[in-house]
Amino acid sequence: MSPSIAKSISKTAIDSLQAKLSAADSGWLKSDGNNDDVENHENDVSSNNDQDDDGNILDGYIHLLEKIHKCIDDNNGQQTDNTTNRRRRRQTPLVNAGYAARMAVMTYLVEEWIDSVVVSSLRRQITNNPEGDDDAAAGGSINIVVLGCGLDALGLWSKHALEKSLKRHHQENDDDGTSLRLNVYEIDAHDNCVLKQHALERSGILNECRTMKKRGDEDAVKNSLFGIITEGSINTMMESNNSTIIDGDSRVDYHLLAMDLRDICKDTSLLKRALDSTGFDGSNPTLILSELLLAYMDNESVNAILQSIVVGYLSENEFSMFACLEPMLPTISTEQQNDCLADQKLLSVRDSYARDYAKQFHEKLNRGTCSSGTEEENSNMFHPLGANEEMITARFISCGYSMANIGVASLGMATAKVACTRRKKQPRFLCAKEPFDELAALKLNLGCYAVACAFASSSENEMRGVFPWLKRPLNDSSATIKITPISDAHEDMLVGELYSRIYTHLYDEQPAIRKMIRSALKMDLRADSSDDGSSSAISNRFKAKGGDFWVAYDMKSSEMVGCIGIRQRKAREYHDGDDDRESSSSSILSVVEFEVQRLAVDDQHRGKGIGKSLLNAVYEYSLQHGMRTQNKEMLESTRMSVKLWAVTPDILVAANRLYKSNGFRKQESFEGGLCMNVYCKAVSL
Repeated sequence: MSPSIAKSISKTAIDSLQAKLSAADSGWLKSDGNNDDVENHENDVSSNNDQDDDGNILDGYIHLLEKIHKCIDDNNGQQTDNTTNRRRRRQTPLVNAGYAARMAVMTYLVEEWIDSVVVSSLRRQITNNPEGDDDAAAGGSINIVVLGCGLDALGLWSKHALEKSLKRHHQENDDDGTSLRLNVYEIDAHDNCVLKQHALERSGILNECRTMKKRGDEDAVKNSLFGIITEGSINTMMESNNSTIIDGDSRVDYHLLAMDLRDICKDTSLLKRALDSTGFDGSNPTLILSELLLAYMDNESVNAILQSIVVGYLSENEFSMFACLEPMLPTISTEQQNDCLADQKLLSVRDSYARDYAKQFHEKLNRGTCSSGTEEENSNMFHPLGANEEMITARFISCGYSMANIGVASLGMATAKVACTRRKKQPRFLCAKEPFDELAALKLNLGCYAVACAFASSSENEMRGVFPWLKRPLNDSSATIKITPISDAHEDMLVGELYSRIYTHLYDEQPAIRKMIRSALKMDLRADSSDDGSSSAISNRFKAKGGDFWVAYDMKSSEMVGCIGIRQRKAREYHDGDDDRESSSSSILSVVEFEVQRLAVDDQHRGKGIGKSLLNAVYEYSLQHGMRTQNKEMLESTRMSVKLWAVTPDILVAANRLYKSNGFRKQESFEGGLCMNVYCKAVSL
């Protein structure tokens, strides 16, 4: 990391801490109209730790931020625990409101995830220990991993959230036998870690805080790829006396690691090795968090991090989850910024605001960096996950996540849901306590951020409560329908029967339909009678064309109720100046194209979301295949777009409606014995 970029990101960490404290001071996170500064209450330990559920839920989190702020170093490396030396800067009302929303959503995510794990632990204890034997009472550990922790206190505060959840559930169940231990792992660039280490040492937030030397495997030490900066035990009482241990447990539960996360793209095992060096146990429930981290990294590094998380952690435990809060903005090059004025009249208010907001991010990061970095390097420091929810979902899918286990919503949607939930106990939570007349601007601002969550495939029912802002269930038909790749000759026969059966009512009226079905059954849907039953001839045909074939089963009746196939078209490249190219910040856009074929759903099972689930299967396949192609073949200056094509008869009303409702746009119609409609869905990676 160049010194100029490191300095810019370090300043961002300090600015974020200042802004969060300003948001807290303004009263947005309080339930009443009292917006006294948090520093006026820093010595009121009981107000931060012994609150009941009706108290101000985030006081402990804000208090930790205050302690860190008062103990961070100034530019000369000197301690500045005097408020006259480091006063908090008051932000504008709009900035206060935006940061309050971020704090409310991220703390809510942590609380709800911890609560779901506690409930499950209690449930399992009752099941495994019905007699209430104390010796058999189940304990365990949970992990919180914060990537790009900066100077935030979210990971540290999670121990307070766990204790609060355990206390509440023990009171409700009249039982105090269950215990869960929390391990917190925070990772950031070296400069930020050193800054935070000094603050933790001086503030008393950690008991037995000790600085560690770099350690790990021999290669990691040699190349300084990662190192443990400090370890200790989180003091939930947050007193200044380092010897105070409120829970009688002095074990190490906090680890601060220095690592350039961009190095993961060079070695996908790096994150795992860094965590393993602390004794990390990935088989325990693990919550991985990031807040405004991924946007400051190049696309290759972000993809490597996302892939590392889904492969290394989400599959280890059914309660493991990844959650991030990132900008949801278009990626705009310098040339596009210069051309924006000409196109401004074509943009919606939201898109125009998003473009201007993205430009502000660029300017903030580039401020003061031109002296030591090239113009191209400085202009490519900001990389949003995507321009909208669909593009972010596609990004996750392309990195190996299942569409059924991804939840993406704007920060505005998430904030509204969290506010409704909190206000049941705190009536004026996230209500303005200062003069505020920028509601329209706030709505646009919150629409420029996304909250994305992903978890293990087996945990959607348990984790769904953590996502109150989702517009729809994560998987409409997951309880009754199973989508799986076709596997053997017997399934080939079932596909032939299904495909011929569902169109028979159209044969007399539309002879062209009969001809189309017979042609398909003789060609790519033909069941090979010479096959020994060990493989599917249909699957082999579609795979030979760069695709695959899936079937849908009704889990209750074990009946095959749908099918779909996909094949790859020839890849194409579009250069600047071509008429048929996607809007892109690069000179070359490589397009990987697929065609959806043989989509069919049994008439008796329509309306259950089967068609949508089948389309989701080919959508996931195309994105993941596109990402592999991009990683293996594309130049750095090349951007990737995936296009899905579909051709269907106009008389099949349900099929046409299905494509339109799932993001396909009608491109053209042509006559060929039948009126055929051509649809296309394009996603940029």
